[in-house]
Amino acid sequence: MSNSNILTKADVLKYLKTENLDIFVFESVTSTNKILKEMALSNAKEGTVIIALSQTDGHGRYDRKFYSDFGGIYLSVLLRPKLLNFDTTLLTSAVAVAVSNAIDEVAKRSTKIKWVNDILLDNKKVCGILCEGGFCGDDGFFVMGIGINACPTVNGLDDQIKNIATTLFDTYSPDILATLCARVIDNLFYEYSHLKSREFLTTYRQKSAVLGKKITVLSRGEIIGKATALEIDDDCRLLVEFENGEKKKLISDEISIKIAN
Repeated sequence: MSNSNILTKADVLKYLKTENLDIFVFESVTSTNKILKEMALSNAKEGTVIIALSQTDGHGRYDRKFYSDFGGIYLSVLLRPKLLNFDTTLLTSAVAVAVSNAIDEVAKRSTKIKWVNDILLDNKKVCGILCEGGFCGDDGFFVMGIGINACPTVNGLDDQIKNIATTLFDTYSPDILATLCARVIDNLFYEYSHLKSREFLTTYRQKSAVLGKKITVLSRGEIIGKATALEIDDDCRLLVEFENGEKKKLISDEISIKIAN
């Protein structure tokens, strides 16, 4: 990929509507989340955004390796909410709606959301979202990491994920990626500013890839049972019914799920 064909900050700003953001765009970094957490501890302001075209040390939940080759968009946003007892599950779910809507608009596709924070296209993962928090003095902060499989990579998807993941576009285009980044950021800050109203929940439920489906419920990778997904409550907890008839509301901090084939 030539330097003239690399996504730049100017490309993103051309389409961005949200003001007063500090945006940094890199060709490659270790991890956008790790770098932004370090910046947060050095008093970086809310609205600091890091975008990279590849990561050498990307990670997901439980510090699992996150495949981050050229062809993706890896984007992290710093938030400093003022509310006490801030609900990270609501935030993560709202960001999932923001990203899903952005992808649908820019790519002209129809994505679904797998509880709580994976974006699916044609039943394959096209985006993952990771919320990580910390403290700077007495003030808390959150870094929202968003990894999108935007374009095909030189070597294709990694063997471990090629059967469960997909990409948005057939070819690389800085202009399209800039549009996508800008729309994701604009949507994210809209949902963040309206989080208290929970208005995103209607779309979140409509876009659900799991409601009514048979699922496998896991705790840190270990299967704890099979169930049917019944509903998503106003706190984005997933109500399920296990095979023995027990009903339980799942909390995303503790649980992950797989959709049955």
